[in-house]
Amino acid sequence: MQALIDFLSLHPALALGVVFAAALLESVAVIGTVIPGSSVVVAAGILIGLQVLDPYWVAVVAVIGAILGDGFSYWLGRHYQERLGTWWPLSSHPELLARGHAYFAKHGGASVFLGRFLGPLRAIVPVVAGMSGMPVFRFTVVNVLSAIAWSAAHLLPGALFGASLQLAGAVSSRLFILLAGLVAVIWLCIVLFRLAHRSARAFVSRQRDRVVGWARARHGVLPRIALSLLDPERPESLGLLIAAVMLLGGAWMFLGITEDVLSSDPLVQFDHLVFVTLQKLRNDFVDNVMIAVTELGSAIVAITVIAAVALVLAWERCWRTLAYWLTAVGFSQALVWILKMMLERARPIVMYNGADRFSFPSGHVASSIVVYGFLAFLLARAKSPKIRFTVTLLVVGLVGLIAFSRLYLGAHWLSDVLASLSLGTAWVALLSIVYMCHVRPEQLPARALSVTALCTLMLVGAAVVATHHAADAVRYAPRQFTSSPTMSDWWVDGWQRLPARRTEVDGDHEEPLSVQWAGTANQMVQELEAGGWHRPPPWTLRTTLLWLLPSTTVGQLPVLVKLHQGESPTMSFVREVDPSHRLVIRLWPTSYQVVAPDDLHGALWIGMVTLERLVHPANMATLAMTDQDFDRPAAQLGKYLQTQGVRLKIKRRDTTAVLLVH
Repeated sequence: MQALIDFLSLHPALALGVVFAAALLESVAVIGTVIPGSSVVVAAGILIGLQVLDPYWVAVVAVIGAILGDGFSYWLGRHYQERLGTWWPLSSHPELLARGHAYFAKHGGASVFLGRFLGPLRAIVPVVAGMSGMPVFRFTVVNVLSAIAWSAAHLLPGALFGASLQLAGAVSSRLFILLAGLVAVIWLCIVLFRLAHRSARAFVSRQRDRVVGWARARHGVLPRIALSLLDPERPESLGLLIAAVMLLGGAWMFLGITEDVLSSDPLVQFDHLVFVTLQKLRNDFVDNVMIAVTELGSAIVAITVIAAVALVLAWERCWRTLAYWLTAVGFSQALVWILKMMLERARPIVMYNGADRFSFPSGHVASSIVVYGFLAFLLARAKSPKIRFTVTLLVVGLVGLIAFSRLYLGAHWLSDVLASLSLGTAWVALLSIVYMCHVRPEQLPARALSVTALCTLMLVGAAVVATHHAADAVRYAPRQFTSSPTMSDWWVDGWQRLPARRTEVDGDHEEPLSVQWAGTANQMVQELEAGGWHRPPPWTLRTTLLWLLPSTTVGQLPVLVKLHQGESPTMSFVREVDPSHRLVIRLWPTSYQVVAPDDLHGALWIGMVTLERLVHPANMATLAMTDQDFDRPAAQLGKYLQTQGVRLKIKRRDTTAVLLVH
């Protein structure tokens, strides 16, 4: 391994070709059993950690090589079938094919994925898959996924080791203990889950039989409901039970989210975190894709699909199903409009007029899940499990993409989307229950319905994308908020209007925000650095591993991220007190400009200063604990700044000090 690392480090351009060849040849029939492809890829990972090789290109060539190797072996098996057994070296080692056939017969398509990680079988299983007639598409999907997993499983440990060669000896025993403990916990959880599953299954079966026996001996509404949901002799009972669970779960979730929105509970704080995070991740390419997806969920597309399905049902004289179809979409849209007008919740970004300017719940998401969800129920009813699974997967994918597009484009809060999904699920489940119980079986034209809905969605969706995309690109463009309100009385008493404590995503109030600073980022950096403060080390593989060493000093460690209203600090600074104690400043920008003494204007930042001390539990690792005395760190920061001639004053709010700095 050391010789291989030395060679590849001297020839980085050649290294990519070596990685590609090793990944490919290791998967080729028969010869792959003796090619050390795994060792080559691990060595390449080590060179990634040493910053000799580019991680992107190494991963690409490793994945492509692994895909082509297994693909070639699959082609051999599919093309030559049993004749391969008469060729050398398989003719001399017939046990290889026998083992491959046995493994494939036991695990099926999963053997292609698992076999790549098993040395004796990795080059035989793809051949057997081809000989056994495994469908090309299915093999390709498993082949690609296994190649990605195999490459990651060999590159990542190597990269971790290569980035931390100097720490490897010091932390290896601790890493082993932690990993062994993690494996033990996972194994214990699996064992307990299996025991609980076996016990729960038997218990549930006994209770179901008791309830069914009780219901069969009685008359009334409750016994009839119990039999319709639990009687194993009724083929529709499982579907009714699933729909009942979806109805109760969806209704409970919708009411809970509505309560959180009305009372500004922690979910609203998480709304802000999701919105800010997604807006930071936006780029032009994904914007165009998400705009096209959200246009597929627009009112024009939904109404056209509704009308097309209604026409097919009317043509086939499925009048009862048509009535349910129109009731499903009509009532849901009326309910969404009523809720919008009642709650009047503002959108994250103003982009609509009229009733559409309100955010809760999302009309796009609600109409999508009702239209396509109820259509999926009609198409999948009384069909085979494979058809039901396929239809469900397609609908979940479409509705999920539309829901995510509303979040990504800033048109809705997370709670709006979750409320719409839960409300739509509950409404579709309720309609499904009533339909199964009260509508006599109608011969629905499933093929005509599916083709009509799909073609309408594609054609009308493409037309809407073509005609509305330019205008929607302007509507959903990322907003640049440049104007900030001015707080003219901040220096006197306006500071009291800012939050007193850091707020976690779950709404809990944590450390006091003891610093308010008016100035630019460059000014703060200059004044703090002049006072002996500096930026903490960044989070890297090396600094992360340092937490596993009990001998680590405080100056070597990065600062743990703490969120305020869903956002991480924009700037952090540290000052070492001694090898095991340090002062930490975390600062967040506000939306305010302030007017301070001498009519000086500046942006207003809010933050906290804390004292952290290192502890070493069981002498196995290092932890940073925050001291609960918050006044002393604020006083120390004020002292350091006063020596630099910075204008400041200390105010009291409740029992804590607030440092105003300009």
